Parts: sequence; structure tokens; C-alpha cells
Amino acid sequence: MTSSTKQNPLDEQKTVNTPSSLDWRSLAILVGVFVAACVVFFGHLGNSHLFNPDEGLYAEPAREMVDTGEYVTTLLNYVVRYTKPPLVMWMMAGMYHVLGQTEFAARFFGAACGAILSVLSYAFASRYSNRRIGLLTAGFLITSPLFFGVGRAAITDMPLSFFIASALMSFYHGFAQQEGRWRWLGYALVAGAIMTKGPVGLVLPLVILIGFHLLRGNLLPALRYYRPISGLAFTAFLALPWFAVEIWKTHGAYYQEFIVRENFQRFTSVVDHKAPWWYHIAAVFGGMLPWSVFMPVAIATTFSTLRGKWEVAGKHILERIAFWKDVDSTESLVLFSALTATFIITFFSMSVSKLLPYTLPAFPFIAILIAHCFDQVIVSQRLRPLTIGFAVLMSAFGGGYMIVPFALSKLRDCPQGLHEVVSSILATMCAVSLLALVGMLRRKPYAALALFVASTLSCECYFGARALDVLSDNWEGPLQSFGQYAAVSNWPIVVFDMRKPTVDFYTHRHSIIPPDREALQHDLRLLNTAYILTPTKNLQLLQQLGCKTVRTEGKIALIAWRNPAKVGGDHSAEIISTTANLDQ
Repeated sequence: MTSSTKQNPLDEQKTVNTPSSLDWRSLAILVGVFVAACVVFFGHLGNSHLFNPDEGLYAEPAREMVDTGEYVTTLLNYVVRYTKPPLVMWMMAGMYHVLGQTEFAARFFGAACGAILSVLSYAFASRYSNRRIGLLTAGFLITSPLFFGVGRAAITDMPLSFFIASALMSFYHGFAQQEGRWRWLGYALVAGAIMTKGPVGLVLPLVILIGFHLLRGNLLPALRYYRPISGLAFTAFLALPWFAVEIWKTHGAYYQEFIVRENFQRFTSVVDHKAPWWYHIAAVFGGMLPWSVFMPVAIATTFSTLRGKWEVAGKHILERIAFWKDVDSTESLVLFSALTATFIITFFSMSVSKLLPYTLPAFPFIAILIAHCFDQVIVSQRLRPLTIGFAVLMSAFGGGYMIVPFALSKLRDCPQGLHEVVSSILATMCAVSLLALVGMLRRKPYAALALFVASTLSCECYFGARALDVLSDNWEGPLQSFGQYAAVSNWPIVVFDMRKPTVDFYTHRHSIIPPDREALQHDLRLLNTAYILTPTKNLQLLQQLGCKTVRTEGKIALIAWRNPAKVGGDHSAEIISTTANLDQ
């Protein structure tokens, strides 16, 4: 007997509730998820000032691309910067041409990556499990605070997460359907990841796919499908030309600074950002609150799902490899997600240098595992784990509400208004957790969960954005107002004893950045006049050098310098006039 049906390499013979086509209901849900993600990532996106140093390290080089017309070698403060490939900065520069040189334009590409990745995570989980798990995945993902915060920042981590996660999804889907177009899309996305942050964009997908197909026992069919030689050649064709040109233009300096220092040395030795081995485990737990409270149950559910599927193939020592062969679509998805999340967290935990957003590419797959856990528990009507989880959340948020006033009062220079925002978040989430707990106790899990996700989403959009605005106004606001005022004059601008690349972004000027006190004194002797931006702790030092304080706000001071050896006369009246203008 012959059949026209193509055998699925992922053995998806037991798939249930998997949409086979994009009907009107599927399309409506897809649009709904996209709209919700856009509200989360684009709402009030340009309201807050750029944060230093991270956002300034990308927004300002993109502005200098537009200003200088130099799109090959990235510049910071009009000096060559070697640390990252330029794709994200190219995207920012493109948005500057369309939207102007604003905070919204700088953050647009990262926000778009976050919104699209949320939709892709919904579609991927729905296709290989069911629509409930897809919706839960998207809901958990966009309401995770780290995913929310990074997606609204002008940095490379959300674009990298988009390229890596979507490449893995594309490869997985292409192999499952045996459609070559998804393979080439996956390689193009890998090239995007390489052009975003370097070799890690290739290493992560490559090792994860090899591990997955080894565990599934279909590595040879996978190699035939992926065509690794042609695929890597295609990736190299897209990604390597810029690296070659940049290494040539910088006479090999880019290779030493980026390939060696920023990648190999960051991973193997202490370059910067040293942290203990458990750092990324804690970062994932905190970054996925409140859903990370359910991670122990999700881990147990994952083991339960995959238990009994373990086989050992062959008697020869080289053939004793564990396979998951007889699995359905959902089980294969769980295995893939668990392997992906585990490897990404392990990989970055092995690195000596660590930063909070490094493990963000794992978040869509962790969200899938937690969504699978919720779905299994609700379908089985064994709601006790979820009931306990919401009780823990209610207690934690309630306890936090009681402790926060005391804790924030002990913080030195706590931003004004932060106490009110944090207290509102904790009170709201405590109340919502109580309602979800009641829903679980009354055995109405879907209503309880829908209420909790929707309320968390609303709380995040309103209070989360307000928290970012409060921090930005207190930490970065004075820099913009002081810098823009100084830029109106033709006086040089000096930035001393602080790493604030956004000064150049707001002044559209080159800044003089002396590395120490001796260099500052040397630079001032060469200048007739200058404005100095510096922390207020340096006021006494600068007054001793003959500088005059124009204005202080928060921890930032604006200082005026006129060289007595080159410019005579008293300039007190000018300083008074300057202060009045700033007040206006």
C-alpha cells in the first residue's frame, strides 16, 4: 500500500490539538498575542532617558554612524570601538533616519525583536503541542521582568535572543516538516546572531542541535537535512565579509580586541563582570518571577514526561548512546526545550565573565516548560502544586509590601518616587495572587490563570514602565539637561570620573574624557574654557582647581572652567546667568 503522507522525522504520531492550518481563530489569537507584545514593548518606550553605560554604548555609536557616514568601523566618542559587530547599531542608525535621533528610535529594534520573539514562541509551542501551551508560553514570556526590561533597552541582548531562539525554532520546524526553506532561514538567523554578538551566535545553536539529535537517535538523517557544509558556507557568506573588512581596516586590531579578548578571554579568564557559578541560576529565577516559583514543579513534570522514553542503542561502547525515539510531538518539544534551556544556562555559567541578560535566549524555552507543567496539572485536575505556588507568591508579595518601606529607607540616595512604585507593584501582585489562589481552591484554574496573567501584564505595563521612568529621571536626567545646555555654547565638554556615553548622544558632540586627576589638570591647562560634567563628590577637587559650580542635581554636577592664565576677568555674573537659564 502506498501513501502520499510524508513521515515526520520527529515521530509526531501522537500530536493532539495541534493546529494544522492558519484558520481565522488561529489568526485572531496570533494577532492578539502580537498586539499584547507590542503594548508591552513599545508602550512609553521613549519616555525614559537612555541608561548608562549600557544603552549609551550602542545608541551613541549608531548616532556617530549617521553623523560621520562611517558604517564599517563603529566609533564611540569618535574613537574606534572594537567590542561588538555592528548589526544592532546598523538597525539603530536606520531608525534614526526614519524616526530621528531619539530614545524611541534607539530602542525600536530591540523592542521589535522582543515582540516578534513572543509571537514566534506562541506559534512554535502551539504547533508542536497545543494552543493552550502556546498562549501560556507567550503570557509567561512577556510578563517575565527580565525579558520585559531587556526588550525595552537599546542593547544587543534581545536581538541576540531573537536570532538564536528563532534559528533553533526554524531548524526544528524545518527538520520536522522536511522543508528546506526553514533550514536556510535558520542559517540566515545564525548569521544575524554572529553579526550581533560574534561566535556565540553559532556555537549555541550548533551544540544544541547536535545534542538534541543524538538524544533522539536521528543524527544521520539530521545531517542529511541540515547540509552543514553548505549551510555553514551560506552563513559565512552572510556574516564573514564585514569581519574580514574590519580586521583589514584596523590592521588586525579588531581580531585581537574582539575575537580574542571579548570572546575567548571573557569565557576563560577574568576580563570583567566576574560572578560566582550560581549567578545565572539566580538571574533566571529572578528574571522569570513570578513564574519561576513554579520551576521545581516544571522540572518534575519534565522528568515525568520523559521518564520511560529512555533507551540505549547498541552493545558496542561507541553505540551506547541514550535515545528518545518513541516520543510524540509534545514530548519531543519538552525534550528540545529542556536541552536548550539547560545548555544555555550551563554554557554561560561556565564563563568567568557574567552579566544578567546573557541567558535570555533560554527564556522562551523555559516558558514552554512551565507552560507544559501548567497544562499537565490543569488537565489532570491535580491543582495542588499550582495552589501552593500561588499561596507562596501571595505570602512573598505581602511580606515584601511590609518590608519594602524599611528596606528602601536604608538605601542611600534612593530615587524619589521608587518607594511608591515598588509598593504599588507588591500590593497589586499580592491581591492578584490571592484571587488566583481562590480560583484554584474553587477549582477554576483557567479563570484564575487568565486573571493572573492579564493582571501581571497590566501591572508590568503601567508600574514597570513607571519604575524605569523614576530610575531614569534620577540617574540619567541631569546628564541630558546639563549636557544639552553645555552643547549650546562652543565650550569643550569634559566628562570626568564617570562612564556616561549618553553625554555624547544628547550633546551631539565629542567629549574630553580624562582618565584621572592628573590628566584632568593637564587638559584644563590647555583649554581656555570648558564645561565639566562630574559626580558631586568631586566638587571640592574642582573648586581647588579654580572651577565654578554652575548647578548640581542628584549626584551630577555641572562645572564651568575658565583658564585664568588665558582668559581674564571675573565670570561670576556669567555663572549666575547660566544657572538661571538652566532653571528655565
